[in-house]
Amino acid sequence: MVNTFKRNILLGLGISLAALIISSAASYISIGKLVDSEAWVEHTSEVIQGLDNIISRIKDAETGQRGYLLTGESVFLDPYKGSKDDVLTYFDRVQLLTADNPEQQKDFPELEKLINDKFKFIDKTIADKKRGIPPTISTLLAGKKIMDQIRSRIVTMEQREQKLMISRTSDMDLFATYTPILIVFASIIALIITYAFYRRMKNNLLDNERLQQVLEDKEKTTEQQIKVISELAEKVAKGRYDVRIEDKDLK
Repeated sequence: MVNTFKRNILLGLGISLAALIISSAASYISIGKLVDSEAWVEHTSEVIQGLDNIISRIKDAETGQRGYLLTGESVFLDPYKGSKDDVLTYFDRVQLLTADNPEQQKDFPELEKLINDKFKFIDKTIADKKRGIPPTISTLLAGKKIMDQIRSRIVTMEQREQKLMISRTSDMDLFATYTPILIVFASIIALIITYAFYRRMKNNLLDNERLQQVLEDKEKTTEQQIKVISELAEKVAKGRYDVRIEDKDLK
């Protein structure tokens, strides 16, 4: 019985420990996937924001250029100042963020060329204006064409990131939904195993108590029987041969 009791303890502890390890590992993996998905969603948002910043600063430069070409007042060049450095900074950042995406990477050389062409065009028209040479319609159309190409390229790149965003958001939502469910499920399983182990231990203890009571009762009965037999033997030794043992005396 002692060996059975010990075996039940070891079995219950083993099952509980195994359930704890499995549930903890599953929860850790699920939470890790959720954190990873959130990081990728944030990463995609950062790429899209970087692309938006590129086109926004080029528009600032273009706005300053147009204002100066129309008025000749240098105050209109304020949005243009520093715009190229900002654009190249955003460009380098986005290129680095998408280093793991070959499809995006293939567009950067062409985009960089278009950006350089755009700023060369802006610089030239501003320099011509300062020398008193007004821009022609064909020149302005050429600048618009470059801007349209930049915008088209960036829109294509953003669309790729939007597709990734949808996929990564879906993954994040999936793990966000199932991670709490997994944790709750693991907790319920652990509670069930613990309760089952508790009931089994309790039943074993009750069985042990009943067995102990039976053994104590038998011991008392044996002691009573020995006492009765001893008294009988003593009486016989004194010559009383008429004595008898009744069944009730042995109980």
